[in-house]
Amino acid sequence: MNNPKVKLFVALFSISFLIVVVGAFLLTAGKTIGQSLFGRGFAEGQLKAYVSDLTKQEINGSRCQAVDSDGNGYVSCDYTTVAQPNVPYSAECAAWGMDGFLNRGCRSRRPF
Repeated sequence: MNNPKVKLFVALFSISFLIVVVGAFLLTAGKTIGQSLFGRGFAEGQLKAYVSDLTKQEINGSRCQAVDSDGNGYVSCDYTTVAQPNVPYSAECAAWGMDGFLNRGCRSRRPF
């Protein structure tokens, strides 16, 4: 195994395999870990696009949960817009994980 091309191939294959395994774990079995690490940023990105498309306004401030606590594929988000900085709004946005990649975007939070 003195061939440098073989060593390079083995190293690249090993790194690629590790990335795929870790990524699959964070999306499935380690969903809560993945959501804790990436969930808030992912949901806030979905929220920003949703508000921009729906209201044609920019978000002034936002806060989304990181973890999908009820398992419906969405997390709760609260936000204000630049045009109405004192009026809070609520929405549910796609959560990090397989559900979030299938759901995409946000939806209005239903009053209970």
